[in-house]
Amino acid sequence: MEAINHALHLSDQFVISCGTVTLDVNRSKVLLIRWRKTNEIFLPKGRKDVNESLTDAAIRETFEETGVQPRILPARINTLATSQESTSGLFTEPIAVSHRMREGILKIIFWYIAESDSTQTPAKWTGQEDEDFDTIWEDYGNINSTITFAEDQRIVWAAIDTVHRRGTQAV
Repeated sequence: MEAINHALHLSDQFVISCGTVTLDVNRSKVLLIRWRKTNEIFLPKGRKDVNESLTDAAIRETFEETGVQPRILPARINTLATSQESTSGLFTEPIAVSHRMREGILKIIFWYIAESDSTQTPAKWTGQEDEDFDTIWEDYGNINSTITFAEDQRIVWAAIDTVHRRGTQAV
């Protein structure tokens, strides 16, 4: 029998974050941010507010950090979630979840596929004062050389694969 790995984190021992892989499907670009403090380039994400839905948090955080308004993109994702019979097979479930432990706090990040238009001018800065980001729309072909973290690269490629090979329906 396979061993089951258990862990318990009470509410003051974890934080839920949400982010998006926002694509401009027509122009083959992905939305990224560059943290000016470290020059690291990664996907936009942030903490979920109390009583906020996961998708609302992902949309809000992406907008706050980039000035770009994303829309969650229904896609044919592989999921273990229970689903109602769907003729379209399109879902807005997370494409990935990642977790990190830092100083005894578990950070759980839910990632959603979203879409937006890379030709639109981002809104004025809407983020927090301690966040200092540049908004970047990067070509798919430069993902591995541009994105700092391998985990973010993997999430982006999973989203691109889902959108381009399995299909979506623009909202």
